[in-house]
Amino acid sequence: MARKHYNRHILKFSAGILLLIVSLSGLEYSSLLRGMARAAEDYNRGDTESALRRYDDIERQLRSFRVIRFIPGEDRRILFLDEARSLYSLGRYDDALERMERENQFSAMITDGRFSLLRGDVTFRKGTINAGAAKSDPQILEDAISAAEDDLRESLRQDPNNWDAKYNFEYVNYIQKQLERDQKEGLKLLPQIPDKENRTKSLSPKQKT
Repeated sequence: MARKHYNRHILKFSAGILLLIVSLSGLEYSSLLRGMARAAEDYNRGDTESALRRYDDIERQLRSFRVIRFIPGEDRRILFLDEARSLYSLGRYDDALERMERENQFSAMITDGRFSLLRGDVTFRKGTINAGAAKSDPQILEDAISAAEDDLRESLRQDPNNWDAKYNFEYVNYIQKQLERDQKEGLKLLPQIPDKENRTKSLSPKQKT
């Protein structure tokens, strides 16, 4: 009888510890989600650097706790996308591409069209910068535009109703054809992809679904 009582006591104690851990983990994760919401507010106010610092800190905490693999996939994808959008807005294009690649550590295949859309926009923007470089290689620019076109096509395959992807694909396709017609003169400067709110302005990296 004493042994059974002892075992029940141990089980209750273990269950209590487990419940405490789960509760604390839930509270901690809720805090991280609130941090992501505050980072989004910073971004929307135009304080991109502050937003990026918040996102980076959240990712650091998730990795330090070794739980980033186990959080809901949608939350993790939003984190990487928002980090990439912030870096894109700051002109850190290679870093933005690297952030999106991090999702490959956890997903065998990324089927979220937002990744393909943003990757296409970043690649195209890098191409326009290469066009303005004093010693730019025309082939590098052509390859960048072709890669952006492929990414935007894939984004449309993944999400056929995404109007940002539709417009940007048509625009990049137009630039590609213009390049082909203008090979003799070369292209000194490419316009940047307009956003859905104002087609005369540069593309905003905000592409929330």
